Amino acid sequence: MRVVRAVVFAVLAPVLTALGFTFASLALVFDPGRGRASHAVARLWGRSMLWAAGARLVVTHGERFAPDVPRVLVGNHASYLDITALLAAFPGQLRFVARRTLIWLPFIGWYIRLAGHFSIDRDDPRQALALAQTMADRMKRHRKSPMVFPEGTRSRDGRLAPLKAGAFHLPVMLGADVQPLAILGSGAILPKGAWVPRRGGVIEVRVGEAIATAGLEGSAGRKVLAERTRAALLALGVPDAPPAAPEPGPEAAPRT
Repeated sequence: MRVVRAVVFAVLAPVLTALGFTFASLALVFDPGRGRASHAVARLWGRSMLWAAGARLVVTHGERFAPDVPRVLVGNHASYLDITALLAAFPGQLRFVARRTLIWLPFIGWYIRLAGHFSIDRDDPRQALALAQTMADRMKRHRKSPMVFPEGTRSRDGRLAPLKAGAFHLPVMLGADVQPLAILGSGAILPKGAWVPRRGGVIEVRVGEAIATAGLEGSAGRKVLAERTRAALLALGVPDAPPAAPEPGPEAAPRT
């Protein structure tokens, strides 16, 4: 079954992605500002990709979603399937904050640019500030919810790495609530470094209570918000990364 699933996914994933890109791009003609029709196609693509991977989606506490309220969604990241699971799980207008290098990927990268997702250059702080302003404008005008993965990269073992405080600039700047989302099981199905599923299974998206940002300002506020969000993700069931081993002190140095 593992070999069959891998072959099916390897054949279907490029076809589904190409079709999804084509129809989602065409749908932008009818609603270029809000992109509702295009996003509906993207959600259908997400569900079809989960099916092709042999993954079943479960959403826990989905009633906590408030798609009409401007919030910044924040989640852990262990697999490319996280993106498809979130598209299928979130009932509103979702836009990802992705690395700028992803825009060069065929179909997916092109869609990121066309559909109004956000690309960020991590080495350019000025671009990050301009991006935050653009995101704030779209949140207010079109009720689009940005989705951020503040670990900065996918986890290899599903454990939660420290969250980068810079990822919380937008909610602190806007005073917008943060909604933590724990994505569980995706890394076991399609781990980092794999291009086809290793197994089938369940991907669960657990929706946490919104975290208020009132009273948080500047770098100190971003750090506090990162700590609160990390605690919320751990409480939702994301495994914690083991503490780094302390460096040996002079007294622990081997004798010669």
